Amino acid sequence: MSKPNAVRIATTGARLVAGAVVSAACIAGAILAIPAAWPTVTHAPARATITPVAGDTLLTCAGPFLALGRDASQASQLTVAGTPQLLSGAASGSSLTSANIALTGIADASAAPMFRAQPNGSAPAQVAAAESTSISADDLSGFAASACRPPSMESWIVGGAGTTGSNDILSVANPGAVAATVTFTEYGSQGGTPHTSEIVVPAGTQSSVPLAAGSAGEPSPVIEVTSSGAPVRAVLQSSLIRTLDPVGIDTQDAIPQPRTAQSLLGVRALVPSTDDDHASTAVRLLAPAKDSTVMLQPRNAATGATVGPAKKVQLIAGQVGSVNFSALKPGLYAIDVTSTTPVVAAAWQTTGLGKGSDFAWMTPAPDITGATTFAVAAGPAPQLHVQNASAQATTVELAPVDGGKTQSIALPAGGAATVTLTASTVYSLSAPSAVRAAVTYLDTGKLAGYPVWPTDAAAAPVDVYQR
Repeated sequence: MSKPNAVRIATTGARLVAGAVVSAACIAGAILAIPAAWPTVTHAPARATITPVAGDTLLTCAGPFLALGRDASQASQLTVAGTPQLLSGAASGSSLTSANIALTGIADASAAPMFRAQPNGSAPAQVAAAESTSISADDLSGFAASACRPPSMESWIVGGAGTTGSNDILSVANPGAVAATVTFTEYGSQGGTPHTSEIVVPAGTQSSVPLAAGSAGEPSPVIEVTSSGAPVRAVLQSSLIRTLDPVGIDTQDAIPQPRTAQSLLGVRALVPSTDDDHASTAVRLLAPAKDSTVMLQPRNAATGATVGPAKKVQLIAGQVGSVNFSALKPGLYAIDVTSTTPVVAAAWQTTGLGKGSDFAWMTPAPDITGATTFAVAAGPAPQLHVQNASAQATTVELAPVDGGKTQSIALPAGGAATVTLTASTVYSLSAPSAVRAAVTYLDTGKLAGYPVWPTDAAAAPVDVYQR
């Protein structure tokens, strides 16, 4: 090979090698650059918070106070023992329409009252109703009061007894347009598998059954009430006789569902006792699904300050427990209940243990934010017990809906207050942050109370996402 040819071959080879290296470098660079250089496309879902339009408000009342077996020849017959005084009203911009729910199986009564209210524009109606009953007879004596409430698919009755002397009747009202199949699941103080039973409540009717039908001999029942087909309103009417003497009556509302934090307002200690068998103030508890550690802290109703150390109790799932608070000094209290798993709770209280006394159950008071309307049924010396449920100071406004002076109630963080109310009056309560409240009554041989419930015909705001 000549020298010029050799030079050309070497030069060409060098160019080929260099070109290959450069091409490889370019390809590698392009590959590495693809994920960094190419634009990425991301899409954040559109989000909007929507408050559903309020629906009609339905309020069902317990109706006449019932007695079982007053006629010895018809021991299973339910009859009317007392006719309640009824109060209803509405804040400006809302109105109530009255109606009736047919009573089934009652010898001398045909209907219980109910109310319907259309929303005020897109907001729920500000309406309320309540009733009270006084009875003085050889077999029944005392005072009972309760608020008229909307129906629900699930509720819990924490109260009553299936023992001798107790005459407790569970009433279930269906104000809807279709029949409801109602299941009772009954828990007791011995635990074990709960007893279940079922009834069908036709549309527009109220059915009543003796509590002892499923809880005979049980001193501390708790009843879960579930419904399919239509929501129902469950209420317990209780009466008690000791050694042939009547010692009180009560109308008790249901609890919506178990919770890990709740507060029992309007709890009275009236008769000191350290004997659990003769307790005058006690809290009944149930952890329906899982074992629970529960702390119960009494608080002064007038200030919200804690009273003594909290009581600790261990609950076995499905077994009803009770805690005695009769050692409290006479007065009005709240009892805060916190637990490691959801529980239901209610407080029992009595004015005494002999003839002429009365008793009442107090259920947890729900949180209220904004405006709500509540009715104060006729009764002795009504008071409002209000508790600040938030960690910041707040001021609550209270005024009669028919006109009258507005009261401003200043509540420090965690604080509480008691306010004198006027019987047979409908009030508006406005709270900028969460509070709880209850109405209480007290006189010689008369004791009752019920929580103040928020206007709840409006569904909670929901977040809607578009993907």
